[in-house]
This record gives sequence, C-alpha cells and structure tokens, in this order.
Amino acid sequence: MDRPKLWTKNFLMICGVNFFTHLVFYSLLATVTQYVIGHFGRSQSEAGLAVGIYVLMAVVARLFAGKIVDVMGRQKILLISAVFFFLAVLAYQFTATFTLFIIVRAFHGLAFGFLMTATNAIMADVVPDQRRGEGTGYYATAMNIAMATGPFIGLFMLRAATFEMFVWVLVFVAFCNLLGVFLKVPAPKNMPQDSQKVQPKFSIGDMFEKRALPIAVCMFTLALGYSSLLSFLSSYTEEIGFGEVATFFFVVYAIALVLTRPITGRLFDRLGENKLTYPCLILLVTGYFVLSQASSGWMVLASSALIGIGYGTVQSNYLAIAIKEALQNRKATATSTFFILMDLAIGIGPYLYGILLGYMSYRSMYSWTVGLFLVSIGIYYLLHGKKASKRQVSTEKMA
Repeated sequence: MDRPKLWTKNFLMICGVNFFTHLVFYSLLATVTQYVIGHFGRSQSEAGLAVGIYVLMAVVARLFAGKIVDVMGRQKILLISAVFFFLAVLAYQFTATFTLFIIVRAFHGLAFGFLMTATNAIMADVVPDQRRGEGTGYYATAMNIAMATGPFIGLFMLRAATFEMFVWVLVFVAFCNLLGVFLKVPAPKNMPQDSQKVQPKFSIGDMFEKRALPIAVCMFTLALGYSSLLSFLSSYTEEIGFGEVATFFFVVYAIALVLTRPITGRLFDRLGENKLTYPCLILLVTGYFVLSQASSGWMVLASSALIGIGYGTVQSNYLAIAIKEALQNRKATATSTFFILMDLAIGIGPYLYGILLGYMSYRSMYSWTVGLFLVSIGIYYLLHGKKASKRQVSTEKMA
C-alpha cells in the first residue's frame, strides 16, 4: 500500500511558519539580555526579567489559545496572531525606555503563544496519521534549525551592526509568517458537530487536554534539564577552558539531528514510540554525561551531537504522542498542553539551576542533570511507556 503524501504545500508552509517564528524567538533570546544591560544599563536580574516575561506571557496565552483555536478555527487564529507577532517585532524599534521594552516583550510573548498553538494544530491536521512520527519529526526539525541559526544570527548582528538594524532583519522574518494566508487548512476529521458552537466559558478542561497531560509531564522533566544548556552552557565552557567551542555547539546539535531525522521519523511510525524513545533517552543521558566530564573541545562537540539526536528526537516523539492520544477535536488543546509544560520548564529551569549553582560547580550541575534524565526515563515508563507497550502487544496479537 502506498503511503499518503507528506510533503504537500500545506506541510511545507506550516514548517516555514514554525521556522520563521522560532528564528525570531531564538535570535532575541540570545541577544535581549546583552541589549538590556548595555543599552538600558540594567542589572542581570532585570535582563532576566526581559527574557522571563516573554516565556510567562507565552504560557498564559497557551492556557486559553487551545480552546480558542478549536472554536474559532486554526487558520483564522494563525493569521491574526501572525499579524500581531509582526507588529510586536516592529514595535522593538520604538522602545525608548526599559518599561516600554518590557511591555513589548510581554505583548510579543502573547502573540507567540497564540501563533504557535495555531501552527501546531494545523500541523496536526495536515500530517497523515500513518506518517505522524515522521511528519512531526520534520516539523520539529524546523524549530531545531532555528534554535541553531537564531543565536548565531543575533550575536553576529550585534557585533557587526546595531540592535535597530538587527530588528529590521527580524521584521522581514516575521513578515514571512503572513504567507500563512495561502494555506488551505483541512477541517479536522471526525469533528463532533456540537464542537463548532462557541462556548464562552473556560474551565480547566478547556485549558488542558487530559489525554496529553501524561506525555506533557514527561516533556516537562526533559525540558527542565535541557534549560541548563540554554542558560549556562557558555559559562560552563568558559570555566573549563573551551569557550570558543560553545559557538558551534548548537550548529553540531542541529546537523546531527537533521541527518538522523529521516531515519528516526520513519522508525517511530514503523516500530512504535517505545522502541525509538528509550534508545534516544539513553543517548541523551550519555550526551549529558560526556558534557559533564568534558576535558577537551571534541568531547563538548560529541556531547552536542548525542544531545541533539537524543533530546531533539524525543521532543518530537513526545509531541507526536500528545497529538495521537488526543481526540480529533482536541488536538489544538493537546499541543497547547504539551507546550505549556515545556515552556514552563524552560522558564523556571534557569532559576532553579541558579539556586543549585550557589552550592555546586557547573560541572557538578551537569552531573546532577544526568540523574534528572535517568529519573525522566522512569517517569516516561510509568506515565506512557508501560501503556504503549501493552497496546502494541495487543495489536500484534490481533494481527
């Protein structure tokens, strides 16, 4: 039997929106603290506020965006939020004071939360069920590439030009999201008729998809550990004498992930989530162990390849599971639930690790993170892996 087509115009465009949105996000993530300290003369904690307010408002947006997207429609919310996302980037040109800058960051975070909820929901609709793992993997790769190229572009622009010129580049990137107007989004399959009616009241059930919560909790534990890379990798590599290697860490990360994505995506669909997820979790643990013991530049880069394949693959696996477990008319809320917990972990992780660093070295902190990831394997088994294994055995018996 021929497999359904994956690389459609809709899929390419929604991957593009995912890439452009995260390119803006990661470019600013790498430069905002430096800009706030240098331009406004603010402290490290106030610079941290400029980063944290964005993530916080993105989480707030996701609490409500899932149901709003399900009720109002994916493409409508995508276009509205893409316009506001574009305007927020443009508004950075007019932030003459630190207070205005914080307000724009908050507004930008809200737009990001709504835009990504709509984008993720559209991806769930356009990817065929038979190629769920492969399609979700390629979609996530777009974000991973943005994660590698965004900080490089941002830091290069700050060195070679001004923040204002850098913002104009991001304005153009954000404008590319408006190409979403050409998407032809299919109606969600098997949508109950009463789900089309607007429900004005929100409840906890509207904000979270309970079927996606177990795998979202698994993602929370992974993202909590991963936040240590986003916040302290540069400081750690400087401390051990390989600061220049950190520049290439996420580049190697992305290359390793992109090269293995065609294989891992198909294995997910062919073998099931457990047979791919457990080995990738072990790769992630190994990568962090190598990083924690690094005594040379090549060990740092080797760890980036292992972490890229491990974390990048498991992240897309978990997202595919969240979408697969949800009811057809709750997929937007399922993706929202997944990213709420992931964003929350990335938001609070640096603060928790900052507390740990008051009692231990960077090397010890990364050793402790190895333990956290080992615990996360057990959490995955308890919350999803055991159920998935029983389900696969049952399916094989029926076959």
